[in-house]
Amino acid sequence: MRWFVSLGFLFLALPVDAAFVEMPSGQKIKGTEISASADGDVTLVTATGQKMVFRKGRYRRAVADKPPGLARAEKLLAAGQTDEAVALLEKVKADFRFLSWDRQAIRLLADHYLEAGQFAEAAKEFQSLDNPNAQEREKCRQALIGAGRADAVLPELEKEIASGSREAAARAYLMRGDLRAAGGDAEGARRDWLKVATFFKAQREAAKMAEARMSNSEQGMTNIEGAEK
Repeated sequence: MRWFVSLGFLFLALPVDAAFVEMPSGQKIKGTEISASADGDVTLVTATGQKMVFRKGRYRRAVADKPPGLARAEKLLAAGQTDEAVALLEKVKADFRFLSWDRQAIRLLADHYLEAGQFAEAAKEFQSLDNPNAQEREKCRQALIGAGRADAVLPELEKEIASGSREAAARAYLMRGDLRAAGGDAEGARRDWLKVATFFKAQREAAKMAEARMSNSEQGMTNIEGAEK
């Protein structure tokens, strides 16, 4: 690896076969070498040796060739060799910051921590993602709840309900209902689940889950009433 300094920032030069920068218009500018500064500016070296600098926010994405360490980490995770895998993913995350592969490394780390029940670590990784998608946001909320930080989740659910997609809103209602049920607010939980079952029928999976929750809740109330008699 070759290190060099430009404009006061430390860059990691990464020889690649298919480096490119994608512009907001969709145009892809290809190069033979790509690097990123600590603040997200990207430098691309073209086949003719020309250096082109792209300021953060003025390009859609910058992509380097897939690092071998990432593929190895994926195999190690599948084999249960998590310590070595985590170390490799941390290196990819640092070395390929702003060069696309950092995002995949973060997702692999976050999913690993979530599955392992290391909720605080999982939440930290999910929260470090730039512009997370709906699935990533939902997993982040799951991690936060697992880490005992439900208070940080409720405001996000309100945002999803107010301005998210139909699918995102349905899942937000489901999760808010779950939180209300866990907090002893059975009526509030049922209202949220009923909204999903009634108004989000097109979101079939979410509607089915809402109906199951209501059924389980009703069965639980019936059992309690029977025991009291």
